Amino acid sequence: MNNPIEIAIIGAGMAGIACAKELQANGYRGIAIWEKSRGVGGRLTTRRMFDTCVDRGTCYISPKGERFRALFDRLIAANIVETWTDTTHTLTADGNLLADADIYPRYVAPGGMNQIAKYLATDLDIRFGQRAIAIQPDGNLWRLTIDGTEPSEILARTVILAIPAPQALDLLSPLADILPTEFLSDLKSVEFYPSIAVAAGYTPTQLAEWESIYPQVKSVTCSDDPILAWVGVDSSKRYQPAPPAFVLQSTANFAAKYPNPEDTSSAALAMLAQAGERFLPWFKEAQWEQPHLWRYAFPKYPLNNTSYLSSDLPAPLFCTGDWCGGYKVENAYLAGIAVAECFGSIDLV
Repeated sequence: MNNPIEIAIIGAGMAGIACAKELQANGYRGIAIWEKSRGVGGRLTTRRMFDTCVDRGTCYISPKGERFRALFDRLIAANIVETWTDTTHTLTADGNLLADADIYPRYVAPGGMNQIAKYLATDLDIRFGQRAIAIQPDGNLWRLTIDGTEPSEILARTVILAIPAPQALDLLSPLADILPTEFLSDLKSVEFYPSIAVAAGYTPTQLAEWESIYPQVKSVTCSDDPILAWVGVDSSKRYQPAPPAFVLQSTANFAAKYPNPEDTSSAALAMLAQAGERFLPWFKEAQWEQPHLWRYAFPKYPLNNTSYLSSDLPAPLFCTGDWCGGYKVENAYLAGIAVAECFGSIDLV
């Protein structure tokens, strides 16, 4: 086994990469991230298909706090994000489409929302396709078991779990005898809503009809709909010309009926059929469709008034994510930075 890693971060979503970047900026070295998927970003995910790309997770971002706005100033200067629209709409239960009262910029990345995560992840040590499946104490260190193309074990002086609370709970439940009772009970209290996202492609003629009937309508929240929560004109985010594409997001109650990824194809058909009923009939005649199940889409009960959970026995351990204090990308970013900022009081030697 190699020498211990100073700081091992599990999860390369926004919280994990923001934490690593802040630690790096503060002079810390020996930081590595293990990520089970093939890319960074978590819900800042972009799928490339059919000569275009679609955002299957976070559809847009509206930074609120000063620190997150400062990040977006840098992203704008780097030509990574731009304003998509300043007006969103709501489709009421009786079929009326209304412009929302709140007018402010909604930012997107024309190259895909994962470009935001890639920007932050520059120069970070990230090991993709590596899933942490166990954690146990080893003296004054942590021993992590990693499942990947080459399964391995690593030692770390500090571990940061920047993953959904239920996944962190699965890893840490075997440590109930050594972790504080409130640590695990707080993790158990965090529940998530599921969601199904469907990306679908259409013809230029169909998109032109949408733009004629719904001019300047790019983002629609579906109020009191049993199936659809949101519909967006994803191709309007892209550098033009772009193949016409929409993204539909389901309600939590609807997604709960399809808990397995293999069931999402039938869910997608039902969502497209519902869009055909609520908007235009051709929604159910997509040129192509691609569904994705988000088991941990939005925290049902996020932890309030905290940016992370922590313990120092037998070595520093943190859990963090957007479920600490909210449910948005901004919450994840600030939570990751909050973990990094507390390291001044922790002895890593």
